[in-house]
Amino acid sequence: MSSSWKFFRTFLRSPFQMGGVVPSSRILARAVAEVVTGHVSDPAGTPLIEVGPGTGALTRELIRLPNPLILLERNPDFARHLTGQFPGIGVVCEDFLTTTVFSTGNRGAVLVSSLPVRSLPRPEVFSARFRELLLGGNVGAIIQYSYGWRDPLQLDDPRIEARRERFVLRNFPPAFVWVYLPRR
Repeated sequence: MSSSWKFFRTFLRSPFQMGGVVPSSRILARAVAEVVTGHVSDPAGTPLIEVGPGTGALTRELIRLPNPLILLERNPDFARHLTGQFPGIGVVCEDFLTTTVFSTGNRGAVLVSSLPVRSLPRPEVFSARFRELLLGGNVGAIIQYSYGWRDPLQLDDPRIEARRERFVLRNFPPAFVWVYLPRR
């Protein structure tokens, strides 16, 4: 079964857990990978943790980077799909809110999020988790794409810098790539 069909079928079953009707475009995926590259402290050693990779639309670009990559996917069907699509890449089937992936072994990682935070139930719980990871030093940067103009994570903390870094028109729908960094 194709990745696009698997994605769409999952959307039909659970529309509020999916960020869109179709996977992200290659152009958006490349833009995200370019933004990630600009925020890694060690080009070969900084781990990347992709949260909510779904069928791997962004993953296909992230695996081209020299950084170690971990995929954190809550949906068991998607996790199995990712394991088959990307042999040799660590796939962890756990929930973002309770996982231990962000432990000391991955401190300073760049978190790449495909989670549709604003459309999830209790988005403030997800924002609190992102804030905790960034301010606690568990991650050095968060890269998040969003279809809306407004800040998708709404971390609302003066210790965190949030900025739109890219606009990608050639995606359905068009998307913004956001970056969150601790203020120094």
